[in-house]
Amino acid sequence: MRLPTAIFAAFLFLAGPTIAAPSAAELQAGLAGDWKGALGYRNYQDDKLMELPVQTRITAMGDGVTVLRTSVFDDGPSAGAVRITTASLFDPAAGAVTSASLRKGRPAEVFTETVTVPDYRDPTHWTIVYQRTGVDGDAEARIRITETRDGATLLSVKEVRPLSPPDAPWAFRNQTRLVRVGG
Repeated sequence: MRLPTAIFAAFLFLAGPTIAAPSAAELQAGLAGDWKGALGYRNYQDDKLMELPVQTRITAMGDGVTVLRTSVFDDGPSAGAVRITTASLFDPAAGAVTSASLRKGRPAEVFTETVTVPDYRDPTHWTIVYQRTGVDGDAEARIRITETRDGATLLSVKEVRPLSPPDAPWAFRNQTRLVRVGG
């Protein structure tokens, strides 16, 4: 074996196998179970992060592409318990997910997002990014949700930016910080 070929072969051996990232649907299925934590949002009056306790159950529907997420949080004495149910159908070939979100007293929200997995280390350490055009306040905007799993914790951060100018900075809107309940 010539020296350059031997060096290249040694490099490949030392580098080890590359880990291909599973699809976002497969990673979401790995979240199945009960989670608890806090729903956080920015209080615009004093610019502080406000948090409300939240409980979430994630169910993988068994077809490899459908995930159901139900969350309950207490929105104070006048609103009481708020329940949000989101059904998501992933299309791994298209790199997209279509979701329907349901909440009492609000119209159903149906939207399609692009979905990427920019960081994957193992089944419990990864990042998924969802993006779409939607409405923030009364204006069309880009919406980005970055979901990061770090072992038994899950953090989803929602950011928005106006469509114009195209290089406008992303602004924090809300977050959900969860910890797996039990195993």
